This record gives sequence, C-alpha cells and structure tokens, in this order.
Amino acid sequence: METEKGMAIEKSGAYETVPEVFERTVAENYSKVALRTKALGIWHDITWARYHDRAKKVGCALLSFGFEKGECACIIGDNCIEWVMADLGIQCVGGVSVGVYATNAWPQVEYVINHCDARFLFVENEEQLDKWLMFKDKAPLLKKVIVFDPKGLRSFKDPMVMTFDEFLETGAAADQEHPSAFDGRKQTVTPDDLAVLIYTSGTTGPPKGAMLTHKNVTWMAGAVEGTVKIQKEDNVLSFLPLCHIFERLFTVFIHIKYGYIVNFVEKPDTVMQNMKEVSPTIGYAVPRIWEKYYSSIMIKMADADWLKRLAFGLAMKAGKSRAHLIMQEKPVGLLQKAAYFLAWFLVFRKLKERLGFENIRVAISGAAPISKEVLHFFQSIGMNLIEGYGQTEGTGVTTLSPETGARPGTVGKALDGVNIKIAEDGEILIQSPGVFKGYYKSEAATAAGMTEGWLCTGDVGEMDADGF
Repeated sequence: METEKGMAIEKSGAYETVPEVFERTVAENYSKVALRTKALGIWHDITWARYHDRAKKVGCALLSFGFEKGECACIIGDNCIEWVMADLGIQCVGGVSVGVYATNAWPQVEYVINHCDARFLFVENEEQLDKWLMFKDKAPLLKKVIVFDPKGLRSFKDPMVMTFDEFLETGAAADQEHPSAFDGRKQTVTPDDLAVLIYTSGTTGPPKGAMLTHKNVTWMAGAVEGTVKIQKEDNVLSFLPLCHIFERLFTVFIHIKYGYIVNFVEKPDTVMQNMKEVSPTIGYAVPRIWEKYYSSIMIKMADADWLKRLAFGLAMKAGKSRAHLIMQEKPVGLLQKAAYFLAWFLVFRKLKERLGFENIRVAISGAAPISKEVLHFFQSIGMNLIEGYGQTEGTGVTTLSPETGARPGTVGKALDGVNIKIAEDGEILIQSPGVFKGYYKSEAATAAGMTEGWLCTGDVGEMDADGF
C-alpha cells in the first residue's frame, strides 16, 4: 500500500542549494538575531549579517588554500556558533561538510577523515586536537587543522594548525584580494551536488557515509514545515550532536530557511539549565531526554509532601482525560476543559515554567521509539509532544505526527512529497526528494539499500486506514 500524499514529486528545477537559501534569509533578516551563545554567564546575540560574514570568510579562506568543489572538510566538537559557521562556509563554496561525533575516539576520527579524503579539519578545542595528533602522520591529505577554542594551546606550534580567528583573517584578506571568488564558486553549486556526509554509528561494521545533496536538505527543510508550522519568531535550543541529521536539520537547514533563533547550550551537561533560560517555542530531542525529564518529575513528586502529591495526582487525572480525547482526535467537553484549566493553573503552569517548557508550542521526539507512557504524560501536562520517524538515508524525516496531536502507537503520517510502500515481508520502503544519493565509496552498500528505486529502511511497519 502507498500513501496518497506525495504522489506528485517536484520537478528538479524547483530545488534549491544551501547557499541560495542562506543568502535569501540573510538578505531578509540582515540585522535580526540568528544565533545566541552564552559566555561568562551572559547570552550574546549574533545577527544574520555577522553569521553570513563569518561563513563567507571561512569559504574564502578555504578557497585561498586550494579547496576544490566536491572536496570534504570535517568538523568535530560540541555544538557552538563556530561549528555552524564552518559548516555553511564549506557548503557555500561547493565543499562537502562532514561532522564527526565529539565523543569519538581517535581511531574513529582517523577512519572518517581518511575515508572521506578530508582536506581540512575544524576542531573545537585542545581535547579534539589531541585526537588528530594521534594519527597526524596517517592523514596525508589534510592541509590545515583549525581550532575554534585555543585555550591551553598558547605555546603549541605546528605549521598545519591555526586558530579559527586566524583562519577568518586569512579569509578576509583573500576576499579583498579576490572579491569575486566566493560568489563565483557559490554560483557553480547545483541542487544535485553533495552538501554533507553523515556517517552512521558503525555498530554493524565500519561507519558508512550517507551522501546528502543540496536538494535533499533544502527540500526536507520545507517538507517538515508542511506538518509542523515554523515561524520567524520561533527559537530552539541546540544540544543534540550536530553531526546527526536530527540536530542538523533544526540548527542549520530548517533554520536558514525560516530565520528563527538558534540558542546553543553552554555544554552538554547544562541542557536543563539552558532550557529554563531560553524557554524555546519548538522542542526536539531523542526519547532518552524526554524519559529523563519524566523520571526526574516522578521522582520529585514521590518525595514531595502528601498535599503536593494529592494535587499532582488530581491534576494528572484531569490532564490524562483531556489528552486521551485529543490524541484520539475527539472533542474535549466543557467539563474536561474546566478541570484541565484548574489543573494547569494550580500545577502544570508552574511545572512547565520550572522545566523551561512554558513556551513550547510543539515538541518532537525522534531517532528511536518513545514509550506511550512518556508520550501520554507530556500530552497530559499540556505539552504537545509528537513523534516522528525516519533515517539519515531519507534526510532524517519520513513521517511526522500532525501538530494537532500524536496518535499513540504510530509515528505519524508521511510528509508531503514522501511515498511509502509496505513490502510483502512488511519492510517499509520509501521514495522522496529526500532519499540520499548513496553511500560514499560503497556502490555495493548503496545497491543493497535500494530496490527498484525505493529506499529499503530495514524497518517493519504497517499503515492504518487514516495513513498513520
């Protein structure tokens, strides 16, 4: 069976490149805030103009060192503004941006760098630079290693290593000397060119590099908005690994299309504190994060006094009754509305404020299955947590629950433009403009993952009468 939504796939001429989308949004929001980062306890704003300026300087510096179209550059580190500036700089000059997990050990980093023939490596700090030093002589194609945060490296000298600030200065000088080089290269980028390589975890063998094109990522940015409305006034918190397609979509690709604000966490262990400070309007995380919040709330309530436990229990009863109706797409009666309003006013309002969830319009769980209990809990307290499904090879999202509410036991409907077919053995097969170009340097793996033009997901599923 196939979905009816997506039978008409756009013609290739309608697709855009990352630099085209980025340039248009910069022009429309030049002096508005694009990114926010926290330093020394203070949040700092970065405008779209400054964002573009830094990305352009990255691109110009790469060109000055002989970076060719289609070559790869790797980035390793936790989420930060420099990460995305390097990412867009690479893509704007026709390069392929390759994210590496900050938690990877040096042999894993060495594998990715050599497998993709990376010419440049951007590292966050001394810790990540040390990984490169372990295989320095075994990565002969690398030309430069650029360090975002040089703290602790004042006395370190290596002709291949330079700081991010030095790299930007090189780009500024190159732009003055060759003012048309950046735009000239940018105009050669086509929708079918590679934009990023996303490496799999490698749990069943060596990591495979999924090749995503400019068409894949820019199309997906628009397709997600067809189900979950994105507004310029939105803001999100960036904390999942940027080399994963889930975070990359919201921090980079959807962001540069719709122009909302991306806030970067200080570090991985300050997510909950930064969530309270930012109070985003769109939330997204893997199930482990939502389960952690859920467990924390339940543990605290178990330790509370009897009056608070009683109030929470009554509020949850009202919340669950309302959530059950909403998730079944049934009307909520006046009595249930009144009971929920009282529960919200006395319990849920304060609870959501303490978590930083009070402004969340919609929250998304993806990348792994989430339990019905956790999903129902957040719906019960009045936070619209919905579930999505997809894989890197399909540019991250295949199905997404409607923003009006999740249906327990399903992962939503196909995005507009996505065709889904259930094979005879139950495997989910998909077609869409988001389906990847294949695995880098592996025609055999690419062929094994496709059948007659359909992406083989390796997952078993079924579809109900409503297309969920």
